[in-house]
Amino acid sequence: MIVLIESSAEFPSVAVCDLQGVLVWNEVGADRQAHAEQLPMMLQRAVDQVLQLNAKVLAVGFQEGPGSYTGLRIGVSLAKGLCYGLAVPLISISGFEALARYAIDQRVDSKEVWVMMDARRDEVYALHFVRDKGVVGGVTAEILPSERVIGYGDATVFVGNANEKVQRLLAATDSIFLDESPRAAYMCEMACEAFSKSDFVDLAYYEPYYLKDFVAGIGKKFSI
Repeated sequence: MIVLIESSAEFPSVAVCDLQGVLVWNEVGADRQAHAEQLPMMLQRAVDQVLQLNAKVLAVGFQEGPGSYTGLRIGVSLAKGLCYGLAVPLISISGFEALARYAIDQRVDSKEVWVMMDARRDEVYALHFVRDKGVVGGVTAEILPSERVIGYGDATVFVGNANEKVQRLLAATDSIFLDESPRAAYMCEMACEAFSKSDFVDLAYYEPYYLKDFVAGIGKKFSI
């Protein structure tokens, strides 16, 4: 079994799949931005589920980002800890690509997907996925409207948590919009592909894909 961890989105999620990519267990956190409180117990329940099936954890799959800096730090620490504790490898998975694959499977009439996750102001983290080509160009930070995001229409799917921003700034009225975020359950196929190729990362040096440097904000209770 492969345990999957997604901690970049607003709601953390953990899943378990077998080596054929079949989802056997899935849990999504109930509270927004509560990764530190929820993820450890969610991960424990996932491991317990594997044991109840008389199976073994063979690898851990982690959604590499980008996304919430704090969420990614918490998630990667738990992923590494589980890998060290069970002596199993770590798989780094693009949750953006996994979400794009999920979205294009939901709309058989679509030709392309733009994954758009909200960043600051008019900015998004974006990934372009074309049905016949796969990922085009990787994940980038885009300020909308963008010269990269062009040619969209009624065969284009926009998926993510930035749909309101995308509709307002791109006027993509003919396109399809799906309100979904990266989820551990969407990572099964890619995790199994990587496991079959022994495509693992170095536990000691692995870091999530933050894309941008962390910028600390000032707490609401701060005063001078």
